[in-house]
Amino acid sequence: MAILKKLAFYGLSLAALLALAYFTQRGELKFPDKPVRAEVSEESEPGSERVDFLADYDEALRQASSASKPVLIFFMAKNCRYSAKMLDGAFADPRVERLAKRFVCVRVDMGDPANDALCDEYGVAISPTVQFVDPSGALLQRFSAEQSGDQLAERMAEALASSARLTARAEARALLR
Repeated sequence: MAILKKLAFYGLSLAALLALAYFTQRGELKFPDKPVRAEVSEESEPGSERVDFLADYDEALRQASSASKPVLIFFMAKNCRYSAKMLDGAFADPRVERLAKRFVCVRVDMGDPANDALCDEYGVAISPTVQFVDPSGALLQRFSAEQSGDQLAERMAEALASSARLTARAEARALLR
């Protein structure tokens, strides 16, 4: 069985390389002469003027608990162009800005060794990843990969609905006691 898996893997790899060579030769795939790297600088952080991100996860949980709001955790890397695109694009979308007011938002730099334990706790290894948790830190929803403003707004609305259901359920249980 292991041999069949290896053969399938090598066969798919060969097919991908052949397709890459074919489309590159036809001029349908073009690669930049120099590597493209989008960096988020410390001085001007794209998107940060629109969505108010905290930098401290523990402080975000404290604020979420006192305000009874869910937490939006944006796991990003400063050298990740997709993270930068989300900050400039999705987080700048007016719908996302409005919905963000209903969350406590925190940005976690995956390149900072101080955040390694948090990334490990939530099993996050890919940038960008957005994770929604309740004020206790319990997972509501998670997705990895760049999202458009429409996609992010939809995910935020879903997370708010999940949070509201959990809150209503907890309140109903408290009434039964």
